[in-house]
Amino acid sequence: MPQLNPEFFVSQLFWLVVTFSFLLVFLWRISLPRISNILEKRERKINEDLTAAKELQSEAENIQDKIEQQLKQARSDASELIKSSSASFQDKAQNEITKLEKELDEKITDSSNKIEKIKNESLNQIQSQINEITKLTLSKVTSFEVTDDEIKNAVQNLERSLN
Repeated sequence: MPQLNPEFFVSQLFWLVVTFSFLLVFLWRISLPRISNILEKRERKINEDLTAAKELQSEAENIQDKIEQQLKQARSDASELIKSSSASFQDKAQNEITKLEKELDEKITDSSNKIEKIKNESLNQIQSQINEITKLTLSKVTSFEVTDDEIKNAVQNLERSLN
């Protein structure tokens, strides 16, 4: 093998030094600065993205807090609206109930007055029929005539004695 032959060592060392030097200078002056620039750009981009993400996160938290406050406000407004509506409906219902009770009381009073009037008329009719029946019965049973006033007085005396 020619690499292990001692007569080629010097030339191999020379080319090794030249190639290594060229490679070192190439990497040091051209490749490494480009790589470091790219790494710095990436780091800057990552830091900018992290900063933007933190800003967006804080903004999102602020928006979420505002939404929660608005939801709380909407819930409290809805609760107050429900309470006021409920109270209003209860007041209206109570007023309607009171109005209906008054109307029913008036109708009951009117009905009781009508019933009392009809009762009195019926009693008067019964009274007059009793007088007629009594008059007819007495005229059939006995031979003497009785006037309506006499029959009324007799029935009234009997009613007083029963009461």
